[in-house]
Amino acid sequence: MKNMSIAKSFGILLVVTLLLSAASTCFAADPACTPQEKPFERYGVRLRGIYIMPDEKVDSRVNALVNGLTVDDAVAPELDLEYFITRNFSTELVLALSKHDIMINNGGTNAGSVWLLPPSLYVKYHPIPQYKVSPYVGFGMNVVMPFDDKLSIDPSFKVHSSVGWSAKVGADIKVAEHVYLNIDAMYYDCRPDMTVGGTKYKLNLNPFILGTGIGVRF
Repeated sequence: MKNMSIAKSFGILLVVTLLLSAASTCFAADPACTPQEKPFERYGVRLRGIYIMPDEKVDSRVNALVNGLTVDDAVAPELDLEYFITRNFSTELVLALSKHDIMINNGGTNAGSVWLLPPSLYVKYHPIPQYKVSPYVGFGMNVVMPFDDKLSIDPSFKVHSSVGWSAKVGADIKVAEHVYLNIDAMYYDCRPDMTVGGTKYKLNLNPFILGTGIGVRF
């Protein structure tokens, strides 16, 4: 079932609250949060689970044809590869793969699906990387490549690739030597075209993504 905007807003607030709460607790009470002078770890690999919530806006002409078209939420795996240029700045490649059901009749009928391969590349800023809880913000670009797209009422249905910007906010929490827990939230500017009945229409997906996982640095 599609999440309402209020649920998505709550998700954003929850992530921000968790980050601020964890950071403030750490700084106030945990001796392990004192700065570390060891050489920093340049490479990171992370495995995460993500919850993808498209906030789609469909061309009104398509909605008139199918009585409302929506793209369902999805849970997917994610692989992150990170390289620290300095202690405070890193680049990160995010790789994921998700399948989304396509609903018509205002969500009442499952009429098809689409797979999305959305690699994204970020530049991230870590203001306090020497602490146990290390928040960050990132900005970059995404390329969304749909495949195996199908709609039962239209064999010519196709979702086209798109390029857009991406943003993220999150935190790495050190739990052991070289091991980090991660939580973050991402937003993708994703505005592909789709072909229905031989005609191209706009399908703005613009997903909001919540994720958590564990990674190692070396």
